[in-house]
Amino acid sequence: MKLKKRLFASVLAGVMLMTAGLTGCGGSDGGSGGGDSGKKEMELWTWKIAMTPGFEAAAEKFEEDTGVSIKVQAFSPDETYKQKVTAAANSGDLPDLIHWWASRGIGFENVLVNLTDKITDDYKAKFSSTAFNGSIVTENDVKNWANDPEKSDVVKSLNVGDCYHIPLDVGGFFTIFANTDILEEAGVSTEAPKTYEEFIENCKQVAENTDYGGFVFGGGLPDVYYNWMGRAIEAMYLGVDKSAGLVNRTEKMSDPENIKPLKMFEELVKSGGILDGTISKTIDDGDQSFAAGEAAYLLGGTFTYGQLSAMGMDVSKVTSFIVPAMEGSVAAEGFAVNPDPLTAMAISKDSEYQDEAYQFIQYITEDPEGISTFANGAYVVPAAKLTDETLGMLDPALQDMYSAMSDEPNVCWQVDNWEGTIGRKAEWTEFYNDMQKIITGELTAEEVAANFDKNAEAQAASGN
Repeated sequence: MKLKKRLFASVLAGVMLMTAGLTGCGGSDGGSGGGDSGKKEMELWTWKIAMTPGFEAAAEKFEEDTGVSIKVQAFSPDETYKQKVTAAANSGDLPDLIHWWASRGIGFENVLVNLTDKITDDYKAKFSSTAFNGSIVTENDVKNWANDPEKSDVVKSLNVGDCYHIPLDVGGFFTIFANTDILEEAGVSTEAPKTYEEFIENCKQVAENTDYGGFVFGGGLPDVYYNWMGRAIEAMYLGVDKSAGLVNRTEKMSDPENIKPLKMFEELVKSGGILDGTISKTIDDGDQSFAAGEAAYLLGGTFTYGQLSAMGMDVSKVTSFIVPAMEGSVAAEGFAVNPDPLTAMAISKDSEYQDEAYQFIQYITEDPEGISTFANGAYVVPAAKLTDETLGMLDPALQDMYSAMSDEPNVCWQVDNWEGTIGRKAEWTEFYNDMQKIITGELTAEEVAANFDKNAEAQAASGN
């Protein structure tokens, strides 16, 4: 299938209206160069090994339609990539296309094409409403950077509204993955559980009926369960007012109603449904256990899907769903994951093929074929606002994750932004550690709640 005519028309118009930042820059040494053959060849760098197949698949189709080839190179681990890109930025050896985190103020915007003039309201409307949150410089950024001695002159020279990269994918937490093969073997429904209680029962049944664990997560990190799952269950069950009250210290966790979400976690532990050894696992360890077929369910985020594929798992047997609410929850209806921008694409000022580089970005962020080809190969949720047609072209698991997202603030966001709530205060650190002790059997839910209330009261008394 050829690129849509409307896209080529858009690109042609864009080329004709290119700002100085996108034309006339670079020379024979820019980009990957075309050599003597006259063929246009670009280079793209990434550090996301799991996303490489998506870039390669999209590049192949792009070459079929345009004659422009793209060599994709991945450098891992993350720190190696960061060092390589930074060194290339200093030496003028950047590739044509740079894949990077969707975060502004990265420090080498001076060697990237400024895309600000392209980020109109009509353009942003093609993306999730949160997609550009990490890309466009804000007034607060400029103020904060000006007084930050660790920020470089490049960052301090940025202006409000500046944008140097286009968001590529979005994601969020509160996502559970299921291995349908294990569930079927255990005689458990492969449908998403309707309640947290049903989820616990499913984990228990898997553990009792098979040699597998029911549920695994990065339990070695104290706050993973709560921040990726527990706080959603709590907020949905208690509602915004009472859940926010636990943060701003107007509510006690030991209250008979407020403690119920914590007691449900204890019930999950007592059910035997958590995979043995979860308490010592990192996030990657948990992903690896699930990928190796050791557990039926995995706690993660939308971005975990590609990680599982990179670990060699057959993701055709994987489904996903958002964290289910407890029975009787007052704010369960309409709960959805708020999409946060994850990674983005930038263009080197030294690229010989800046117009073509921008055309490729358009292909994988605006064209249905390009969006779906990249997303299905990279196992990521597109940052684009998808039509039903484009959504239908995605892998079923990606469809589920996209459909589970909403631009409307979920109850967790509302709690964190409630009047009087200023982040998570000091008592939460010990709370996370105490939750691990529920897993090990060292503490009960009642003891954890009592410790939390005592610590919150002491912190308030000391003025913290």
